Amino acid sequence: MFRNVNKTVRESIYGVLCKSAVGNNQIVCGTGTAFMIAPGVCATAAHVLHLDGDKTKTLHQSIELIRAPDIGTPMLVATLIVEDTERDLALIKITNPTNSSVIPLYKTKIDSGINTGALGFPLAQVSFVNNQIAFNLLERFQGAYISAYNTAAYPHANPNNITLDTYETDSLTYSGSSGCPGFTVEAKCFGMVIGSVSENNKDNSARLAISLWVPSMDIINFAAGNGIKI
Repeated sequence: MFRNVNKTVRESIYGVLCKSAVGNNQIVCGTGTAFMIAPGVCATAAHVLHLDGDKTKTLHQSIELIRAPDIGTPMLVATLIVEDTERDLALIKITNPTNSSVIPLYKTKIDSGINTGALGFPLAQVSFVNNQIAFNLLERFQGAYISAYNTAAYPHANPNNITLDTYETDSLTYSGSSGCPGFTVEAKCFGMVIGSVSENNKDNSARLAISLWVPSMDIINFAAGNGIKI
């Protein structure tokens, strides 16, 4: 169902590599996914840009991106435009973009029960080879159904117990999926992955397993409020 859709969506998907120098010349890295919402402007999860993937910690010193079809070519430099750590949403600007493909966003809420996909670079790995950073990333698709559009506070995603509108889908995403766009068979984005909620039974089998998404309307409004037209 999503095979051809993926070919369209991947044109606007980027792997994110963040780097910072810490004590004793040590380099620490963080990874995630971003997607282009306007020419040269990408959305991602704010926590991806912070040390240890923790939005309460310092921002990484540098951000680099690579577009899905361009893996194997030099990384692109990006800078933070603005972030909302409570909403866990950030906008970043590519310094010299080589492509302007964007994924269209839904301007209104879509219904529960709709089949959706997500595309990006979860489970990415960073290694050091001959004192050089190797960013090992594999494009992965994940599927789920929208189970709810919920206005609630999730301590996992919002430690300040803030109430925010959030889509829920009915399965967990891979580790490191933050920033992946979720989309329908119309190749339109309904939201962005920011986290998961799970709960295990005594036998360690999952009893609760949902993923949480920033709604596309919030992304549009946040961009517009910062002078970016979608």
